[in-house]
Amino acid sequence: MHLGIPKKSDLKPRGRNRSILPLPASFRHTLRTYKPNKIIYIIIGLIIFINWLFNGYFTTFLLSSSSSSSSSSKRGFNHLTNQEALQTLQKNHGIYKNEIIVNTNYIFPPIEHAPLLRELTLDKLFKSKLNVDTQEKVYMYNEDEDLNDVNEIKDKSNKENPLDQARKAFKEHGHKVFRSSSSNKKSSPEVVLVTGVDFEQFELSHLTKIVQNRVDYAHANKYGLYVRWIQEFIPSLQEFNNDYKWAKLFIMRAAMHAFPNAKYFWYLDEDSLIMRNDIELISYILEPDSLDPIMLRDQPLIVPNGAIKTYKNVHAKDIKFVITQSKTGLNTDSFILQNEIYGKGLLEFWLDPLMRKYPTFVNSDEDALTHILQWHPVLLSKSTVVPGRTICSLHNSNTAGEDDDVLYYQDGDFVVNFKGCDVHRTCELVLDMYLKKMNPDE
Repeated sequence: MHLGIPKKSDLKPRGRNRSILPLPASFRHTLRTYKPNKIIYIIIGLIIFINWLFNGYFTTFLLSSSSSSSSSSKRGFNHLTNQEALQTLQKNHGIYKNEIIVNTNYIFPPIEHAPLLRELTLDKLFKSKLNVDTQEKVYMYNEDEDLNDVNEIKDKSNKENPLDQARKAFKEHGHKVFRSSSSNKKSSPEVVLVTGVDFEQFELSHLTKIVQNRVDYAHANKYGLYVRWIQEFIPSLQEFNNDYKWAKLFIMRAAMHAFPNAKYFWYLDEDSLIMRNDIELISYILEPDSLDPIMLRDQPLIVPNGAIKTYKNVHAKDIKFVITQSKTGLNTDSFILQNEIYGKGLLEFWLDPLMRKYPTFVNSDEDALTHILQWHPVLLSKSTVVPGRTICSLHNSNTAGEDDDVLYYQDGDFVVNFKGCDVHRTCELVLDMYLKKMNPDE
């Protein structure tokens, strides 16, 4: 079973004298027919059995021993990680084939459109059809029709309806990508800060403060910024009825496409606030000398007593994925991916339909990630858990007696995460409280 653990009963013989693995018919025929020279034919039978057991690899090895080195390399991943393969130009694109090239490091939607988009509703932002089984609307991407809609809006009089303006901006935003000019290839930012914002859940004031916080930090450190409406990914989320939490991964993938030459991508959930613009991410945590002392080695992925733990002997220079934990497990509200083959591979594996449609993972991207790291040692060896207060200090209204806690926010911390504020409807209140901490004179 690919997902889950087989039961002991699955491995027991079904009959009194039956083997766990049934013998192939060719082997049984050999033992039954050739009684003289039994030893020779038993050896032949064993070869047939071993060949069957290993799906024909044994015979393949005997027949092609002269080219064994080349065939074995094809079964590995070395041919994908050599310099020739990594430097090959890949002609790919995001959700949309038609792209809008921009020369700014800051790609974010007009946040002032949030109330208008809420008024438009998804019905006027997407094409839809009715699912006959569930009687629910299914929203679809249709790039050609969307572009026709945009062109129709452009052809109208100069005095556009505000709703039309909001709809046009919503449809165009996902097409925007940053591309360095041929004369200035180094103009791409090294780090891109990524955030998804939800116009259905939060009011305009909250969204404005969050995006302005990201703009201020990116500007202070000369980073890129990539922000998308979560609702842009509704058709993808509906495919397997995934929770909105999964949108962060689609946004992260889109950011990597929009900024292909950036080295690091930091996803930070909208329920978080950057408290210090003076902390530069690379020197703070991403350089090996900075990362090595704070890596939580031999740390259970499922705290406190999970069986699978981070590796003891992994080196900081080999880390491609940095994440923190809450009291129960991995916290995907803040994580950093390096833009290279292992970082991209982890993201694609995480987003694979096999993960998104598995019943246990439909509502939890965190559980899916935990499964991946528990069952795939190569990806675990490229990942590390760091203390929560490095990039994701948790808000807690009961701070007394927790001065030495490695999870909860303390004055001077880099980022505060008010995870779960939507459940208690306190997001705006908590956000304003921390903004006052940042700017006590205002």
